[in-house]
Amino acid sequence: MDFFAAQDLRRRKTKWLVLLYAFSLLAITIALYLVAAVAIGFATTGGQGGRHFDLLNLPLYAVIAGATCLVIGGASLSKIIELRSGGQHIASQLGGTRIPASTTDLDERKLLNVVEEMALASGISVPPVYILNDEPGINAFAAGYTPADAVIGVNRGTIQQLNRDELQGVIAHEFSHILNGDMRLNIRLIGFLFGIQMLTMIGYFVMRAVGTGSRRSRRNDKEGGGVALILAIAFGLIIIGYVGQFFARWIKAMVSRQREYLADASAVQFTRYPNGIGGALKVIGATHGGSKIESPEAEQLSHMFFANSLSSSLFSMFATHPPLVPRIQKLDNSFNGDFKGYLKIRQRIAAARAEKRRKEKQPASISPLGKMFPPEIAEKFSVDPTLLLAAIGSPNLKDVKRSQSLLKLLPEQLSIAAHHPFSARCVAFAMLASEDVELREQQLTLLESTEDAPTLATTKKLLPLLDVLPLVYRLPVMEMIQGSLADVSPQQYKQFRQTVISLVKLDQKTSLFEFVVKHHLLMHLDRRFAYQRPPKVIYKNAAKLNREIELMLSAFASASALGSVLQSKEKNDVADARQAYRLAMQVAGFGDAEESDAELRSWEVEQLEACMYKLHRASLPVKKRFLYAAAVLITYDHEITIAESEFFRAVAESLDCPVPVFAAGRTKRVTMPEQD
Repeated sequence: MDFFAAQDLRRRKTKWLVLLYAFSLLAITIALYLVAAVAIGFATTGGQGGRHFDLLNLPLYAVIAGATCLVIGGASLSKIIELRSGGQHIASQLGGTRIPASTTDLDERKLLNVVEEMALASGISVPPVYILNDEPGINAFAAGYTPADAVIGVNRGTIQQLNRDELQGVIAHEFSHILNGDMRLNIRLIGFLFGIQMLTMIGYFVMRAVGTGSRRSRRNDKEGGGVALILAIAFGLIIIGYVGQFFARWIKAMVSRQREYLADASAVQFTRYPNGIGGALKVIGATHGGSKIESPEAEQLSHMFFANSLSSSLFSMFATHPPLVPRIQKLDNSFNGDFKGYLKIRQRIAAARAEKRRKEKQPASISPLGKMFPPEIAEKFSVDPTLLLAAIGSPNLKDVKRSQSLLKLLPEQLSIAAHHPFSARCVAFAMLASEDVELREQQLTLLESTEDAPTLATTKKLLPLLDVLPLVYRLPVMEMIQGSLADVSPQQYKQFRQTVISLVKLDQKTSLFEFVVKHHLLMHLDRRFAYQRPPKVIYKNAAKLNREIELMLSAFASASALGSVLQSKEKNDVADARQAYRLAMQVAGFGDAEESDAELRSWEVEQLEACMYKLHRASLPVKKRFLYAAAVLITYDHEITIAESEFFRAVAESLDCPVPVFAAGRTKRVTMPEQD
């Protein structure tokens, strides 16, 4: 599915959610009002009849409605505030433990490798991964507000019982939830639905609290009567609260089931291997524990999981996931429901693969860097701007293969450093080291004064590796270290953040590459460490962002390298840049830009920070048009350099529109939004 279409579908789902929520709130209010009206009627007649029941008592209804909205709204608000930390809170709530990037557990290492491959293929930072050690079933989830603060959670049973292909299918399914915007909707559901289930929770709480003292109460008639009344009220709250439970389960089922089918389809597009995710579902059907979640939070979070987290559903209309057999048949139409038979076939395939590996005399050789991509795109390649835009949020098997190759070809010392929180900091510091010898010495002196001696020594060891690292690696390495840096303490991150900013500001001017590193790296980590919240949409009209768009497109027009701010010296280059700028503005509907000493606006890197801050808060249609304009601009000469591609990826991913590594060879086209 087109990334922007998926996001639009999620927004429309949110609107329906609000309507259903309002309807459920109305139903609960009416039920409480009717009970109160009947109770008052009996009280005023002494139980002698219903002549004085007033079912149109508007003042009473206003009081009931106000109290109901206060209780339910307050409960929802408190839950939403509790969920501000996003995916990390969800994972901890389920008993998850963060898997360190340096783990030596083979199952955990396999899981982290798969997640890292999928993240780099998708063009997003590597998310933290949590393991639910007390969950023997096969299940997983993705949680967060945006790709920048997402986490992946996986049951211990998942990594123990699934092979790599099946695990890859499950993780691809969860990444589709990240890319399609399902996570944000799922977290909102938790907050909204918590409120309408509150009456039942209050009723159960009162019954448990009163029940502990019920024996003593029975010895005293007066107290016993009071206890009976309280129990009756609590029971009434539970009964009425089931109206909220009904709507909560119905809403979750409506939102979740169709999204699961879409995520399955996206996972197949991602891996081009239906037997991966299909096999995982078959193993769930064949095992005793299935996909059940033992945690008491399973009911509340049931819509977030890969498969049904509950042992059963009372009615199929309340099931948050489609039944296993129809879901598998969407992927494998030959499947007849024989789960045990699949396990036997799986065992034979595993044995054959093991035998083949045993007979191989030498391991397969790793291709050199030049073989990673087709030769004609080693330095630059042709790509249509619509195809570049279509790649956003739509990774495929080629992207996975490229990320796997990239990880294999990364120098071992650098790869090891990127997977440890301490040395990942040093990788970031080394990436910011200037090519100018004198300035680099000043940076190392600054590092010596702000960090400890081991940090300085490790950074110096990494400098030769980063100096010769091809540009194609730099953004992926930055995405890799973000997963490791999420492991540092808040105090350590505060220090790291300050050091990064100091290194960038040392020479009192910021290069384009320094801007990319600082903005891209700190933006993601700021969200994880609560320095920054996910952006809210403020700008729905591109006209309000004309200046920011013009400055950013001017940056794209001269960003032929990430190492420095380049000003074209050749007259023809300047003319081409202006023409490309005009064309980009026209085709994206931002105006004809005829006065275009406009400009290829003169700009400073420091201005781009404020531009990105505002563009973060633009609506998706505005972001889409801006990125299309940028794609038109950098492909104006019918070819795109690695530097231009990586700058485009960095900007797009910072706007929560992730682009896979080298989005070449795409055939899918996208439709541009209507102009404002």
